[in-house]
Amino acid sequence: MYDRPLARLHPAAETTEAGGLKRRLLLAAAGLALTGGLAAVPANAQTETSPDDTVATRQHPEFDPPGIRMGGFILYPSVTLDEVFDSNIYATQGHDTSDLITVLQPKLELKSNWNVHQLNLHASGDIDWYAQHSRENYANYDIGADGRLEVYHDAWIAGGADYSLWHLPRTSPNNIVGQADPTEYNQASANVVGHKEFGNLFVELGDSYNRYDFANAQTFDGRTILWERQNHDENEVSVRTGYTIQGLYELYVKGAYNTRSYDSTSDMSGFNRNSNGYTVLVGGKYNLTGITSIDLFAGYRSQDYDDVRLGTFSAPTGGAKVTWNVTPLTTVTGEITRDIDETIVVGAAGYFATKETVAADHELLRNLILHLQLSHEADDFQNIGRTDDVYGVGLGAKYMMNQMTAINVRYNYQIRSSNGTGIGYADHNILVGLTLHL
Repeated sequence: MYDRPLARLHPAAETTEAGGLKRRLLLAAAGLALTGGLAAVPANAQTETSPDDTVATRQHPEFDPPGIRMGGFILYPSVTLDEVFDSNIYATQGHDTSDLITVLQPKLELKSNWNVHQLNLHASGDIDWYAQHSRENYANYDIGADGRLEVYHDAWIAGGADYSLWHLPRTSPNNIVGQADPTEYNQASANVVGHKEFGNLFVELGDSYNRYDFANAQTFDGRTILWERQNHDENEVSVRTGYTIQGLYELYVKGAYNTRSYDSTSDMSGFNRNSNGYTVLVGGKYNLTGITSIDLFAGYRSQDYDDVRLGTFSAPTGGAKVTWNVTPLTTVTGEITRDIDETIVVGAAGYFATKETVAADHELLRNLILHLQLSHEADDFQNIGRTDDVYGVGLGAKYMMNQMTAINVRYNYQIRSSNGTGIGYADHNILVGLTLHL
């Protein structure tokens, strides 16, 4: 429910009874107890670390699922069952409606085990049942494939394709207040990139495509919301070239050109949102012997809309990502990005979204990982003077009981403040979940 992509288009209150919540949590705890013992295993220091092998992602052979070998592939089936308490399911201001949500997430991953080349297939689902507000129920799915073809020792081609059914989160800035059901849309995507090295120099050519198809919705009083007018295609072509030094340093420049083409020349508010834009960046990467990794980039971003009322807006863009393995048991990561996102907000030619995230993962025990995350997003809507600030804090723990079973506990708090009327909200989420692997 909370791990799915948040498509942002480029993104009467009832309270759950305390007794019902208590009964569900007790049932969940009983189910967890039946799966096996909760023996603690002391944490062990890792002999080697790398920025791509952090506390949260590194292998734990005694707890990682072995998968099912199928010739040159390994199949990883899993299913997760979560119970979530959400204090504000509609993400509204001053009229919070809470509910208890049962979330079922089946997943299949088929990964190649070849010495050369790669091919991976995946399929997953996300089915959410609301205890009291059944109109919020939904079922998402995602199927796709990705791979890599090693053309030569210094040249490769990688790509993938994906097809998904999603529902727009109520917390999205594109959510329509008063809409009775979650916004449903299909997304088809494909991407390809070619890489060639010339000694320490490299060149990459890439292309990515996304298609969005929305289903119409209704308000609580029965009026139709014409989401189909937001159906559109996005395409971006890019070239990236740079220079590497012994795998420790990388300097690069990147240019990209995008087009956004809508099926209708008039959206729900009468605006033509067809546009094209470009991005130019310079950046650098640094890897200090697997302890610290830094990726910095800065440049300029512009988007030009066909509708003269929306016009063109441009501004500096950039970002940074830092991964620091403080010790073999603790990893700290930080990331900041600034880019243009699409919107349906009346009169706004999209918005600049500046996102900052800091997270820490700590291996308290060999099979117990703790997580802390702080986030902030500043959304600056063009032409209308609206600005939003979204703050979040998350706490979590993952307990790996054995190779087949893991327990997840999370708490998330998010709050949005805005100079627009009735747009802010505050939301608490508490999750207890069980994941079973084969």
